[in-house]
Amino acid sequence: MGLFHKKHKNQDLLRTFDGRELKYVTKRNKHPDGTVTYDIIGKLGRIAVIGEYIRIICGEIDVFNCKIDNSKYYLLMSGDGVTVEGENTVTGKYDTVTAYYTYYRK
Repeated sequence: MGLFHKKHKNQDLLRTFDGRELKYVTKRNKHPDGTVTYDIIGKLGRIAVIGEYIRIICGEIDVFNCKIDNSKYYLLMSGDGVTVEGENTVTGKYDTVTAYYTYYRK
């Protein structure tokens, strides 16, 4: 990252979900007939902000990888996850994924 790096406008929001352990990750699929389904694409992973990328890793496999500048990310109202959408370099498509955090009692 270095001494001189670009600061993102939502640096505090990125710091909120960086390094969190995940229960599971779902992907939003929109079908030609207009219906929407959510499929589980991974379990037991981690979300990380590394350099200019948001990475979601389940096991040893990357399920989502996108540049921060080209993505949109929202915390869930329940506070137990984050929705990230953008150009996924793993699949080569524009994807919307929701990562649900592992719950730890504080």
